[in-house]
Amino acid sequence: MNLVDEIMESKIRIKIILALHELGELNITQLAKIIGSNYTLTLKHVKALEEVGIVKEVNIGRMRIIKLNKDTPAYKHIKDLANTLKGLMNLK
Repeated sequence: MNLVDEIMESKIRIKIILALHELGELNITQLAKIIGSNYTLTLKHVKALEEVGIVKEVNIGRMRIIKLNKDTPAYKHIKDLANTLKGLMNLK
């Protein structure tokens, strides 16, 4: 599956990207609450996005912090996509 398919496969993945773009970094519990999902399902989608390099996990003690991976070549495009989707959501 290519990167676009991985992102667009699920509304939850899009919500994860938008939340991380807007808020920077979150733990899984915070992320699940913000996107309106449960912990297990959010973690599953975060892991899928992590496998393709879109997000990365940083461990701080026992807490897992998730953030967009700025080191990936696709970061600029993901940021542009997030801005575009955010703009579309504001249209009536």
